[in-house]
Amino acid sequence: MKVLLVAHGYPPELVGGTENTVRALAHGLAAAGLEPVVVAGSLRHEQGFRRSLELDEGGPGKPIRVHRIHRADLFFDHWQKSASARVSRAFGELLREERPDVVHVHHWIRLTRDLVHRAALEGVPAVVTLHDLWTSCLVIFRVRPQDGEFCQARLAPSPCIACAAQVPPSTPWISFESQGVALLERTADLVRELELARAVVAPTFAHAVALARFLGIPASRLALEVLPLGRDLALAPRPRAHLPPPGEKLVLGAWGHLFRLKGADRMLRALARLPDPSRVELRLAGGEPDEAYARELRSLAHGLDVKFLGPYDVAELGTNPVSDVHAFVSGTLAHESWGLVLDEAVALGLPLVLPRSGSYAERLIEGQGALFYEPGSDAELAALFARLMDEPDLVERLRARLPESRRFTPTMADYVRRHVALYDRALAAGAPAVRTVPERERIWQATEDAWGRELQKRTGEELGLP
Repeated sequence: MKVLLVAHGYPPELVGGTENTVRALAHGLAAAGLEPVVVAGSLRHEQGFRRSLELDEGGPGKPIRVHRIHRADLFFDHWQKSASARVSRAFGELLREERPDVVHVHHWIRLTRDLVHRAALEGVPAVVTLHDLWTSCLVIFRVRPQDGEFCQARLAPSPCIACAAQVPPSTPWISFESQGVALLERTADLVRELELARAVVAPTFAHAVALARFLGIPASRLALEVLPLGRDLALAPRPRAHLPPPGEKLVLGAWGHLFRLKGADRMLRALARLPDPSRVELRLAGGEPDEAYARELRSLAHGLDVKFLGPYDVAELGTNPVSDVHAFVSGTLAHESWGLVLDEAVALGLPLVLPRSGSYAERLIEGQGALFYEPGSDAELAALFARLMDEPDLVERLRARLPESRRFTPTMADYVRRHVALYDRALAAGAPAVRTVPERERIWQATEDAWGRELQKRTGEELGLP
C-alpha cells in the first residue's frame, strides 16, 4: 500500500512535534512494508513557487521521497491565505504522479485547505489527523494575543477577526464584512475536509471534542478515531523520590521551548507568591526563540533560584539536570492535544504538577502521579508548590502511583499498526463523491494576487509590522 503523508513541514528543514511525528510514522510504515511518500510545505520561498524533491535516508528501511511545495506569496501562513490555487493544482499533479492508495493529511497551513477534497477528485480516500487547534482558530493556538490567555470562544467573525488583527500583518484594505465572509468560507472548507475524511484522528478525546465545539459542529458528524501518539522512549527513572531533608530545597523541573504559550512566566509568578521562595529551585530547559520573552523571564526570575539550562535533546533528558528533580511542572496556557512532555516525565519517574485542561486532565488522574491546578491560577499553582514542600511523603506517594510508562505511551509499532488498520478501512470505503469547482481556483488566485498588490502599497506601520 502506498500512503501519501501531507504536513506543513518536514525535517530537517522544520522540526517540531507534528513534523517529528510524521517522520516517525513514515519510517514506521516503511519498516512495516508499506510505501510512504511525504508532501510537505516549506518556508523556503526565495526561488518562487515551485516543487522540490529530496530523499529522507535517516531510517532503517528504504529512503522516503519527500516532495516539498514552496509557496512564494507573502505571509502565506496568514489565516486569509489558507487557500492556494497554485498549491491545489500542484497537489493534484503529485497525486497523479504518485498514485497513492490513501492520503493522510496532518496539516493544511503553508499548503491549502482543500487537500482532502483534491484527493477525492483524484479518487483517493483520505484520513486526517488533528494535531493542534489551527482548524478552529485564526491565530493557531487559541491563545489571545492581547493577554496570553486561552480562548474558549467558538470560531466566528466576532470576536475572532479583531483578535487575529493583532497579529501582523493587518489588512486595512479588507472590510470587516469581507473578512467575515472569508472566515466563514475558511471554516466551511475545513469542515468539509473533516467530513470527507474516512477517519478523523485525534490523540485524545478531549482534543477532538474541543475542536468540534470550537468549530460549532457536533462531534457525531465526524468519523472520529482516538489514536494515542506512539513513541519509543529510552528514558529511565531518575533517583530522587523523597522530599529533601530540612534545609534543602524542593527542586522542580520544566522543559520545552520557552514560548509564552508554555507558561514559564506563570511558574515564576507562582514561585514569587510563596512565603519563602528560597526553599524552591526551578530548572528550565529549552530554546528561547523569543528574545523579548526571554528577557521577561529573567526579570521575573530575579531574586528566585532559577536555572536556565538552554536547549536539550530528548534522548539525553535522562542525564540532563532538568530531570534530576523532585517533580515536573507545567505552566502551559494551551489546550494541549497530547503532551509529549508528559510521556517523558512519566518515563523518568517524575510526579507532575499540571493545569487541569485538555489532554493533561484526560491522561492523568489527580493523586495518581499528578497534582492539578486551575489553568491560569498562579495562586493555585503556588499552593501546590507549598504542598510539595510541607507534606513530607507527598512526592514519594505521587511517584509510587505513576502509571507505567509502557502503558502510558504506546510504542511506535502499535501506533503504526493502528494506522495501517485505518488505511485499510479508508481504502475499503473508497473516495467520497465530490465535484470540481473551477471558479473557486480563479477566485482564490485573484484574491491572492490582490493581497500582494495591496501589501506593496502599505507602509510597515499600516500593516502593524515592527
